[in-house]
Amino acid sequence: MAEFRVEGDRRGGLRGLRVWLWVSGVASLALGVAALLFPFAATLAVELLFGAVLAASGVVQVLRALSTGASGNRLFDLLFGGVALLAGLVLLFFPLQGAVTLTIVLAVFFILGGLFKLFSAWWLRPAWMSRHGFPVIDGWWWFALSGALSCLLGLVLLLGLPSTATWALGLMVGIDLLVLGAAEIGFARSVGRLERRY
Repeated sequence: MAEFRVEGDRRGGLRGLRVWLWVSGVASLALGVAALLFPFAATLAVELLFGAVLAASGVVQVLRALSTGASGNRLFDLLFGGVALLAGLVLLFFPLQGAVTLTIVLAVFFILGGLFKLFSAWWLRPAWMSRHGFPVIDGWWWFALSGALSCLLGLVLLLGLPSTATWALGLMVGIDLLVLGAAEIGFARSVGRLERRY
């Protein structure tokens, strides 16, 4: 009886994982297609979003520094918050000038994110999973492919500066989202095959 409950829990967990991978995969594909169709708009959207997040973070830091009593971190929080707020406002009010800087940031993000995906794929490979008692899932190589492409996109962004900054951000985000969506759907299908075994 206890064994049946464990198997039922595992099947339910696999079903939930499969559903969320499908939802995330389809959403990534849709956003990727939109970014590919409108790369300049996607570039501006990414930059404006980053600027808004940076400015909001700066406001929170400044307010926290002003509302706390005397402490050793108060001056640091105030300075850091002021710099973050100023940087966010510059990105919001001068989006095209900030495109090069944001392109560099995004390129580094792609490279680091790709390395993390490759690391995840390394741990999901069948030899490691079976050695540690986990069920083997065939779709691990999708994450390896996605990670390798993310690293390649990051390098393309860095090597194409400054001329690619106005359109490449949106294009690269679109390609990365398409590959991530395909990887998530491919992995969801592998999880579905595993789920049918239980």
